Amino acid sequence: MKKMLAVVLMMLFAASLAVAAEDVLTKLDKNKDGRISEQEYLDRVSESFDKLDKNHDGAVKPDELQSMDKDKRDKLIKAADTNKDGALIKKEYEQAARKRFSSMDKNKDGYIDKKEWGASLSERNKSGLILFTF
Repeated sequence: MKKMLAVVLMMLFAASLAVAAEDVLTKLDKNKDGRISEQEYLDRVSESFDKLDKNHDGAVKPDELQSMDKDKRDKLIKAADTNKDGALIKKEYEQAARKRFSSMDKNKDGYIDKKEWGASLSERNKSGLILFTF
């Protein structure tokens, strides 16, 4: 009985992740063609940066990411901070987003479809790295 309950809970959790992923995909897909172009992705990334930059100085510093888990915050900064100054400027954040988009676009058609988006979420969950907030 306990195993059955555990299986059911895991299925419900997986289903809730799929629904959440679908919701984000829908928000990013501004022209409603069922896929995300690089420009749609970068537009949202730019908005995300602006929200993270709480003091509007053009840089996101660790203290502006206090709502993130420390490990994820450190991974984000390490992955995107190309000049290694401990802060992220918009150019660095967007450059990291372009790389992320390219890695998600498995078939290299310039778009992320539902299948690629789902696969990227699975990879991201395994790595524990959330590069961008949407």
